[in-house]
Amino acid sequence: MKLAVPVGVVWRLKPPKGGCDDRMIRVRALVCIVWLCVGALAVTVVAAPKAAVDIKASLRGEVLPDGLAKVGQDVSEGDPLVYVKTPTGRGVAARATVDGRVLDVLVRPGMTIRELGTIVARLDPK
Repeated sequence: MKLAVPVGVVWRLKPPKGGCDDRMIRVRALVCIVWLCVGALAVTVVAAPKAAVDIKASLRGEVLPDGLAKVGQDVSEGDPLVYVKTPTGRGVAARATVDGRVLDVLVRPGMTIRELGTIVARLDPK
């Protein structure tokens, strides 16, 4: 027994004249959702904050108050952040490795840096 119903009506492959069928609406909605997701991902990647940069000591000694970086201070790459008193005199224990702003200073005047590589400050890179 054969059915006399056209295939397009049974499967709704063709939209009716002057409108959209359910399948077309679902496809268009899916395309819109995909584009929204791609846009949201792009905004997240662009607007994501940069990770803080840890600044490590390259010299041992007692931290000196003069020249010690302050939180919120803008610094350029190579600027001294921490000075220490060494057996041979005053020396730079840590320098900024990037341009940025000081987020945190982890040493205080009078403290002694005993280990090379001790994190002494954190910068927010520009």
